[in-house]
Amino acid sequence: MKNIIKGLAILLLSNVVLGQATNLPDISVIGNFLGTSSTDSNSFDVKEIEFSYQHYLYPGVKVNIFTALHKEDSGARDFHLEESYVDFANLTELFFENSPEILHFGSSIGKKYLAIGKVNLFHPEQWDFIDRSYPSQYVLGGDENLSAEGGQLTYLLPLPFFSQIELGYWSANNSSHDESQEHSSIEYTNRFLTSRLWNGFELNENNEIEIGISNLIGNVGANEDQQQSLTAIDLTYQSEHKNNKFKLSSEVYFANYGEDNEAPETQDGYFVSTSYTFNQAIETGLRYGQLGKHGDEGSTKTQWSYMLGKQLTETSKFKIQYNTGENIENTLLAQFIFGMGPHAHVLQ
Repeated sequence: MKNIIKGLAILLLSNVVLGQATNLPDISVIGNFLGTSSTDSNSFDVKEIEFSYQHYLYPGVKVNIFTALHKEDSGARDFHLEESYVDFANLTELFFENSPEILHFGSSIGKKYLAIGKVNLFHPEQWDFIDRSYPSQYVLGGDENLSAEGGQLTYLLPLPFFSQIELGYWSANNSSHDESQEHSSIEYTNRFLTSRLWNGFELNENNEIEIGISNLIGNVGANEDQQQSLTAIDLTYQSEHKNNKFKLSSEVYFANYGEDNEAPETQDGYFVSTSYTFNQAIETGLRYGQLGKHGDEGSTKTQWSYMLGKQLTETSKFKIQYNTGENIENTLLAQFIFGMGPHAHVLQ
């Protein structure tokens, strides 16, 4: 309760201060109401209320802050910082005017969701399904996305198609909410190195495809047998025709890590999902995910997810989803998610 009071006090104070300013940031609120039903439990929760603050300090220099009032599995509510970072669209030109375009680098500094795969970058209102796939949750932060504090450089390669490389150096979060990513079944510790190559191809005016490959090394500086590594390959294909939209997404994960000072073991996992939107309003989705064993331990887990959604207004959606599979709990989920303010456009 103290955290809630502190968080709301900070929010109120910031609005008072900002209300006296002449140059206001864009302030948005996203609400995520979630009902779940399974063999062991039934619940309805105001799962999360997210507050975002976004503002351009200078052309090409943008501040992004995302905070959330989140309900934990224990029932307690926690007000915490999800992301807080500054984007520099052209870092080179800020220091060296009229520098050659081929030398232009972008940058982000602060706390960010890490660019490992594609889904990990998204907030819940941007997900195609109510939740992330079981393999994604296992390797990338559990209910919360994998995040860290530090910075990254981005460089748009001089190619005839979109191709961007991203290199980051990060430290594990030290807050009690997500220290060393404790919500994840894989614990990434200390310092991280990340890299991602992201390519986009416009096949024609209605079809496009994106392909990315990412890598993370955790506990950088330690002996190799004490490090954690994760490689992810992501693929997205989208096709739009009039008011209908088809999307195919997939991510494949290859992890290597140890538990309780044991030698590192390999583990793989993947998901494939499809979604189809009719008349910009009715959504349907099908997703399959599989998580392999960690070395010779445990068992392979599979998950099927079936989703049906309805866009109620431009900035509100209702979704219902059923998860079932092998060695996981069958769960029915129902979600109402809405937005207010400029950031709510991602719901459209």
